[in-house]
Amino acid sequence: MSVPEDEDGAMGDPDRESVPDAPEVEYESVDKYFGETHVLKDVSLSVDDGEVVVIVGPSGSGKSTLLRCTNRLEEIQDGDIRIEGESITDPEVDVNHLRQHIGMVFQSFNLFPHKTALENVALGPQVVKGFEEAEARKWATAMLDRVGLSDQAEKYPNQLSGGQQQRVAIARALAMDPSVMLFDEVTSALDPELVGEVLEVMGNLAEEGMTMLVVTHEMGFAREVGDRVILMSEGRIVESGRPTDFFAHPETDRAKRFLERVH
Repeated sequence: MSVPEDEDGAMGDPDRESVPDAPEVEYESVDKYFGETHVLKDVSLSVDDGEVVVIVGPSGSGKSTLLRCTNRLEEIQDGDIRIEGESITDPEVDVNHLRQHIGMVFQSFNLFPHKTALENVALGPQVVKGFEEAEARKWATAMLDRVGLSDQAEKYPNQLSGGQQQRVAIARALAMDPSVMLFDEVTSALDPELVGEVLEVMGNLAEEGMTMLVVTHEMGFAREVGDRVILMSEGRIVESGRPTDFFAHPETDRAKRFLERVH
């Protein structure tokens, strides 16, 4: 199978459909429970194509759960989530097909230890997209180059630093040609000196126009890269604004208290 490309040279998907002018991601009155615990409470949010939305807040506020609901790793109990105008909560939705278009990177790298960096990245395009091995490796090499690791392609995860492993995980997600990338605390398990290299890759993706939802404690990244900062607390969005406004002029007492603690 040859690599299908769109006009920009990216992998195309003839089965991908979208609603014209719809937000890239849209949450409408989303509620999520874990047993009796109400984790997400009437969450509504729209994310435009190419927008970088940074989600901050204390532990247990529902940030990671919101991301996990976005690709159906968790199911919501009420409301709707739409990707490019199409509901993902419809029982008829092909969840595996959906996840091809929503890249997600976790705190843990989840790389296959017995496969090289290149093999980890090539696996998805080969198994899911049907690429021939040579074409999958060529595509994977391009993705590793995108995160600055083409020179580490033949190394195994245990031969890489934590920051390098996380960048391989990002390349693996990019290899599926997603329309949106979800980042869930991707630097929190890294040594402080390795955080910068991962944030730099994420910043480069933002400059390229990738739609991104980023859960992070890195306030510098939120200030410099985010188009919008969302503060969540106790399962709700309590404040939303441009980084300059959010950090300099928080409107709610909850946001003021949060910023006092993280500064």
